[in-house]
Amino acid sequence: MLFSKIFHQFNQSAVKVSSNTVILSLREGYIALIPFFIVASVITLLNQWFNLADKGGDHAYLNNFNQMIWALLPLITLISFSYYLSKNLRLHTIAGPILVLTCFSVSTGYITTEGAKVLVNNRSGVLYSILMPIFCCYLLKYFSSFNGLKIVGISTISLFLRKHLNLIFPYLLVSIITLMLIPFISNIGDTSLTYVVDSNHQASLFDKLTLQMISAHLLWFVGIHGDNAYHILAPIAYTNYDVFDGLSSYNFFSIFVLFGGTGCLWGLIIACFIIKDAEHEKRIARISMPLAVFNISEVMVYALPIVFNPYFLVPFLLTPILNGLISFSLIDSGLLILNTSEQIPWFTPVILSGWMATHSWTGVALQIGLILLNVIVYLPFVLANKRHNITGKALDMLVKRYSAGEGIEGQSEHSFARSHSLSQIEQYSLKSVTDALNTGALSLYYQPKIDPKTHKVVGFEALLRLIQADGKVVGPWFLETLEQHKLMHIIDDFVIDQLEVDLSNFAAQGFKPNISFNISPQNLLAGGYKRVVNAFARFPNQVEVEILESSYIEDFEATVKLVDYLNSHNIKCAMDDFGTGYSCLSVLSKLNVNTIKLDRSLLPNGDNQKSVVLYQHLAKICEELGFNIVAEGVENELHESVVKKAQIQSAQGFLYNKALPFNVAMALLSPKG
Repeated sequence: MLFSKIFHQFNQSAVKVSSNTVILSLREGYIALIPFFIVASVITLLNQWFNLADKGGDHAYLNNFNQMIWALLPLITLISFSYYLSKNLRLHTIAGPILVLTCFSVSTGYITTEGAKVLVNNRSGVLYSILMPIFCCYLLKYFSSFNGLKIVGISTISLFLRKHLNLIFPYLLVSIITLMLIPFISNIGDTSLTYVVDSNHQASLFDKLTLQMISAHLLWFVGIHGDNAYHILAPIAYTNYDVFDGLSSYNFFSIFVLFGGTGCLWGLIIACFIIKDAEHEKRIARISMPLAVFNISEVMVYALPIVFNPYFLVPFLLTPILNGLISFSLIDSGLLILNTSEQIPWFTPVILSGWMATHSWTGVALQIGLILLNVIVYLPFVLANKRHNITGKALDMLVKRYSAGEGIEGQSEHSFARSHSLSQIEQYSLKSVTDALNTGALSLYYQPKIDPKTHKVVGFEALLRLIQADGKVVGPWFLETLEQHKLMHIIDDFVIDQLEVDLSNFAAQGFKPNISFNISPQNLLAGGYKRVVNAFARFPNQVEVEILESSYIEDFEATVKLVDYLNSHNIKCAMDDFGTGYSCLSVLSKLNVNTIKLDRSLLPNGDNQKSVVLYQHLAKICEELGFNIVAEGVENELHESVVKKAQIQSAQGFLYNKALPFNVAMALLSPKG
């Protein structure tokens, strides 16, 4: 019971860590760098295999390729991380990284000059590549929130130009503060590092091995290229030493510790394939396997991800320690005999490296045994990650729910150019929308559909909500403005993607509720139906698209074909708000939807028997025509009694529930709910 409670608390903390803005940005930044990591590693491998640099000609520069390319890693990391952190903090994605890059280059000592030469000191850039973007971006966001620092208010100039002019004073303040503070921070760091080295100048072999294994892996875990960073930061006595006579620390780690690369990833890859239904993990493992053969681990580290993933911290640190202790003990006791003192390249595949080091099957058997041990260590953590962590589409949506404002703002410059002759009021309206979306977060809430007789949940309607910066939840008041500026597709894409994620989460808990949702009729008819089919193909007959009756009135043939197409792909359709303005009984005989939603305006207010009779007969007609019926707007017991008399089996309204957050809605489906 105690373990279960501790694990539950761990899961809650892990999800919070995974959804943190900085962690999300690091994940995006490092995934964007995967091509760089892979190409750089492959070029290094090819140069080592074919000895291109020493064959003369124009390829001598390849001798220094590895050193040069990894010297640029802090700069490349800085740019990528700054871009995605700026995006997720709703800062400008060019202006933010340029500010970070300027402060980093000038103040950290990474780039220096010597006469006409420009020199790179990657030792000074390793840690700042993570710290500098966080410091500068959050400081820029803070100063950007002050109206007193803005040069231009509401005016006839475009949103795009106004935003950049208003960055001038925040830019200046962040630059001054950073340039003043960084030298002091650097001095504190250098003093601390010197103290640690001086206090451990007589470190034992065991201390050196342990420090290297833990330090390098901790650096990897926080997103820094651990092996390179450790060799840059640590004194040479801690990076280049003999573990045994004829066995360097380089060979010890590459042959007997890191199978598949940093974190002993062959154990993790195999564990991913063993776990049932771990589709995200298996996909990443498949991509990683060809590279893991040559001990290249970046794909698993950054794409799974292992970086800042609390579920993998323990095995990521534990497996190399176990491998190191077991291998050291066997070699020290004489049970494993080494037969070479030559340096075996780090990219030599497992099994082959074991044979080359020992010239016997004992080295191979040790490697296989340690990999199996690593699998056992990783298995429970892969299972926990699969069950509880935010991965794949869900993590992408966590980023997207905060980025709608940026997408709309990015296109609003085009809108401004097209509609410059519109009144200043309209531009103010669009600015109000972008400001609201930039400071809030979109979310889907779920209003239950209830059986009026049993009060059991029979489905949900997904409704868009905006969670404001103060935590208040409001309805989508901005849709009309976005429709005017032809920007609704950004919101529609969010609704479809988020609903797909939520349906997966329902399914993971064993629930398959029927859910209806609305998207813009124009977007739906213009091709949005294809996106709907692609998103919900995995949930046959679970999803219902709500279509306004006006869609039939405006283009009857196109709407009929659309509904037929969706039905043929196991996606249901409903006519929303039937009874509002356009409605005529003749259209009912021509509709091919599955469900009619009776608008709340048809329900009686007070003692109006004519309304009661009309409602009951309308419901009866719809039923006899073969439609399912949903009563909207049931807000009191009078409404419920009318709905019951009309024999309607599905109703929604404030009498039962308002729209609820996902977790609350799912709780209603449980036996206790």
